[in-house]
Amino acid sequence: MKTYIQIVFIVGFVFPSFAQITFNGCHTLFEDQDYIFDFISADATGRNVYSTIPIDGSQTCGGIGTCEFKLAWNDASAVWEFVADDGNGDFSNSYVIYSNTTPSSPNPPSLSLGSWVENTSVTESHCGGALSTSNAVLTGDVEDSLLSTDDFYLENQISVYPNPVRDLLNITHPHLTIDKVTLFSVLGKLVLETNISKKIDVSGLDSGIYFLKIESNKKEIVKKIVVN
Repeated sequence: MKTYIQIVFIVGFVFPSFAQITFNGCHTLFEDQDYIFDFISADATGRNVYSTIPIDGSQTCGGIGTCEFKLAWNDASAVWEFVADDGNGDFSNSYVIYSNTTPSSPNPPSLSLGSWVENTSVTESHCGGALSTSNAVLTGDVEDSLLSTDDFYLENQISVYPNPVRDLLNITHPHLTIDKVTLFSVLGKLVLETNISKKIDVSGLDSGIYFLKIESNKKEIVKKIVVN
């Protein structure tokens, strides 16, 4: 029975977090090939940033020469953006290819949530309009539904940084009382449990991916943490 419970916990807790997104679309510009986005970090709103790796100008494709992309939330415009680097390798000059106004969290919306609208001022309509299951693939660590009002409030009231982290992990929650904080390994093993809710020392942990569960007023959220 103990083994069964552990397996159920691992399946339910770890498997929903793919830590990768696969995109295939806009074949005129990007060719018919899969692009793999890896988790990079969480931004100030708690949303995850994904990028193809490496970003060094070496990922070639037919229509625009270099195909290196990022998926990130633009908080100033309140929109998710699918951004293409101009080939210099640092996104200092980049172009929004698609955008989606759905405020999903912590990951970008899937093709079934909201609408990924083509930025025709950049693409000159070569991508065939908004992304859909008939002209694109966007799978993996994406959201198919919005959080409930309570969950969305909790998600946006808690920030965890830096992420990736090496020594001290900061948790900010100006309008909430945190009841308990627990940290699990990628295999579902409990490695830390505390009611200290502002700074957590992770310097003694092995490098890798962990899951931070934060409980407040009978609600909970889980954030993915990368320890360097």
